[in-house]
Amino acid sequence: MFKTIKLIWFFAFSIGAFSQPASQFVIPTGMQRIPAGEFEMGIPHDSLAALVLLGKKVPHMNILHAEGWYGDERPNHLVQVSSFYLDKYEVTNAQFREFIAESGFVTEGDWEKYATAGRENHPVVNVSWNDARTYAKWAGKRLPTEAEWEYAAKGGKNVKWFPWGEVPDESRAQWRHEGESFWDGLMQLAFGREINTKPVGSFEPNGYGLYDMCGNVREWCADDYKPYPGLKDSDWKHTKRRPFADSTALKDIVIARGGNWNSSNPVFIRLTKRSHFDKLYTEYTQGFRCAKSIQ
Repeated sequence: MFKTIKLIWFFAFSIGAFSQPASQFVIPTGMQRIPAGEFEMGIPHDSLAALVLLGKKVPHMNILHAEGWYGDERPNHLVQVSSFYLDKYEVTNAQFREFIAESGFVTEGDWEKYATAGRENHPVVNVSWNDARTYAKWAGKRLPTEAEWEYAAKGGKNVKWFPWGEVPDESRAQWRHEGESFWDGLMQLAFGREINTKPVGSFEPNGYGLYDMCGNVREWCADDYKPYPGLKDSDWKHTKRRPFADSTALKDIVIARGGNWNSSNPVFIRLTKRSHFDKLYTEYTQGFRCAKSIQ
């Protein structure tokens, strides 16, 4: 009888174990599982003064010296996020080259311009939103939503500005350091020098095991650019940064996050910073990483 009970228990356990969704046991290669949760998206009003002070460290960019520049990051609001997978690293030149070779896809951006020998493990750049989305579909993935991106970038920590805390740290991300400017990067390219990205994973990961969530390259998200819930149309319209007429999403304008290697001030690589561009936009600072839904 004891033997019979053991056999019944064994089969019951086996059936139960193998009937569980495979996603509970197998995380896709190169990805991290981000747990479900709730977080505060955007910046609280009491952070604006500190941001203005940080922006004033760039004297030649007066737009950073006014609260209106940060208006589209308000109001802060609670967002619930379901569990999902996110790439540990930004998509590399080598990965993107494999996609092109296998699919024959013709890109909108000249990604090969900066995918020179020795840069195989650097993030791919000069890719449009459409290019990134097509790659993601080929890989069986998708682009992350803006909320997923910010939630994952915070790494499970109660931080507002950077994955490691509230103080800029040049040893933790790739961006233009104190005394360097955005124009230095343009001159660097004008004289034919390489762009200043780092190989993916060159810095410590955040709390979720994700690398380069700020700096290195700016990353495409799936969302259209639009105001956060609760922002008054009048505030959206009079935001000095984006004087749009109403609160509707802008046609073919999408979100990008994370700042990049040519960001001239840490204000640009903050976790809440919202960049937005046309879907056809390509630049030497623009890359991406992929997400995947858990079925």
